[in-house]
Amino acid sequence: MLFAARLLRVPVYLWVGDAVPGRALRAVAGWSKGIGLTFEPAMRSMPRGRATVTGNPIRGSLLRWTRTEGRRALGLPESGPVVLVTGGSQGSERINGAVLAGLSRLVRRAAVVHHTGPAQLAKAQAQRALLPEADRARYQPHGYLHDEMGAALAAADVVVGRAGSSSIAEPLAFGVPLILIPFGAAMNAHQAANARAAADTGAALIVPESDLDGDRLVSIVTGLLDDPARLARMAANAKAAGRPDAAATIAGAVLALGKCG
Repeated sequence: MLFAARLLRVPVYLWVGDAVPGRALRAVAGWSKGIGLTFEPAMRSMPRGRATVTGNPIRGSLLRWTRTEGRRALGLPESGPVVLVTGGSQGSERINGAVLAGLSRLVRRAAVVHHTGPAQLAKAQAQRALLPEADRARYQPHGYLHDEMGAALAAADVVVGRAGSSSIAEPLAFGVPLILIPFGAAMNAHQAANARAAADTGAALIVPESDLDGDRLVSIVTGLLDDPARLARMAANAKAAGRPDAAATIAGAVLALGKCG
């Protein structure tokens, strides 16, 4: 498609989601008239003067949620900390294992919304049944969250998850600090690079996948929740780094390039 556009002199706009652009994107970047980036470090691999940091487009249906509405919709307490854990749409067995290993300690400190992935929901539900009755309401496992993900993000004080482009951009758009566990097998280690870019803003902490277990997860989560000043600084940094208007920014750039607006 890009080759045909080049032959027909149709302007090309690229969007680069990761902090380390893939080889295909780097190869065709010189053909573009404009480039949108999610992460500042990607600028180093792009042609000078063509790239700007736009952020990652986010579904508008997510962004409509407020903290109060999100907590009400999910049946969470109006006050007190909430931790959202997600391993992506299919879930992460490694992250889920750490959560379940530390579950009894986590729920004593915060309400936990756990996006397990459909295949691993039954295991989480079985673990929930083993909690003391008073703690069960503080643990909510979900096989999949669609628009409810917006409610969970709005309700959360901390998000634990992978370091894909969207997995970082969505919490930042809500001003929520992150604990990132980059997927170790990601191509070109792009999740590790994404996580470093987020951590450099002061909005995220990084836990290598090889170091993740129940004890480590509990220690980091409770350490943040027990340090309100640090958590507040990270939240302020997340809000500053978030780009909830990324989709509109990119659309405006495309329309201008095509002289459509």
